Amino acid sequence: MSTLDASRLEIKVASGEGCRRNLEVAVPIEYVEDERRALTRRYASRMKLKGFRKGRVPGHVIAQRYGPAIEEEAVERLVRRACDAAMEQHELAPVTDVDVNDVRMPSGGPLSFTASFEVRPTVPLGRIGGFRVEHPGVHVPDEAVDRILERLQGEHAAWRTATNGAPEPGDSVTVALTRLDIGADETDEDGPGSRQYDFILGQGQALPDIEDAVRSLAAGGTDEFDVGFPDDFPDESRRGQSQRLRIELLSRRVPELPELDDAFARTLGDFEDIDALRARIGDDLEREARSSAESEVNNRLMHLIVEANPFDVPESMVNAYTDALVKDIQGEEGEEVREAAEKLREEIRPTSEFAVRRELLSARITDEHGLHASDEEVNARVEALARSMGEPRARVRARLRKSGALRNIERGLTEAKLFAFLREQSEITGAPDGGQS
Repeated sequence: MSTLDASRLEIKVASGEGCRRNLEVAVPIEYVEDERRALTRRYASRMKLKGFRKGRVPGHVIAQRYGPAIEEEAVERLVRRACDAAMEQHELAPVTDVDVNDVRMPSGGPLSFTASFEVRPTVPLGRIGGFRVEHPGVHVPDEAVDRILERLQGEHAAWRTATNGAPEPGDSVTVALTRLDIGADETDEDGPGSRQYDFILGQGQALPDIEDAVRSLAAGGTDEFDVGFPDDFPDESRRGQSQRLRIELLSRRVPELPELDDAFARTLGDFEDIDALRARIGDDLEREARSSAESEVNNRLMHLIVEANPFDVPESMVNAYTDALVKDIQGEEGEEVREAAEKLREEIRPTSEFAVRRELLSARITDEHGLHASDEEVNARVEALARSMGEPRARVRARLRKSGALRNIERGLTEAKLFAFLREQSEITGAPDGGQS
């Protein structure tokens, strides 16, 4: 196979919309002829035809029998090689599949074709500092601690069966549901008879009409109700419909919450008293609030940097990011679902475009200023994890690598270095004591 000299190709490069590039390439006819001869020899060396020894079939016989196949393969191979040579010569790195069109090879003339693809953009690095970002502050209200304590109470509640009184939100109930309006030509998808269900009132585990009906019953009580299906019900065929049900409240269980005292605190860990538990919860909430506030500062700062450095981003990268955001509903059936997915794609497109631009700009800044996490920094983090887990470092590192967590550690360290650098270039106002500024 002859070497394809890119300097002998006729190449025209045109910029399309955004990051799209279009190539027009012409390949001299002698390359086509060389490729035909090479393929003919290869066919001849492998073919076994009656009357000829294997590998001794004359070229003209091969051309007569396999001419169209040889021609097609020669064109395909030359187009691929010529396209690669043209992109290499013009330093074009596609981020999408190359779309080849308009392949022509007139008798005696050159092979020509067009190719279209998107390239990774040249990311500008203009202004990355001199911004002023206000810190949102860190505040944990007392009621936040109270809500955590209430949740812990609920998780450690003892359930007592109640024999009187109507159910209230937070009670656990067992009910029997029987459909009453099945026509002669209908079948109940759940089969005949009643079905039992357990759920906790007030947590959205049952239809609103069913919860309202249950709250009107006493334990052991039965009544008939019309139950409507809301417009967002998962089964589209039932949306806006109603059913006549017989509902029986089989049992009601009420939670008995433990006292918020020192004994309760000690059941949750190494806490001397309830005040120590409250302090630990407060510290954890403050740590979370501080982390959230610092992330908000980083996001505000990066938003300003992205706005100050505009550039086109490849449509394919935006589409891929959008696909990842709507992947949970893309495969579902139904015209309404498809329309909703398409509408969602349009709504989140600006978010996707900004995210891609942010990612590319962050990578450019990281490369430009040498902010990648070093092997030593990653090893130090793994060492700290191994000590906290009481396991050998090699074993922990192998597990992290296998799960992909090692890459996440490296990415997290790199991101921390990036934002530490960017914060030094700007002013962060109102940062609380101990915060970054």
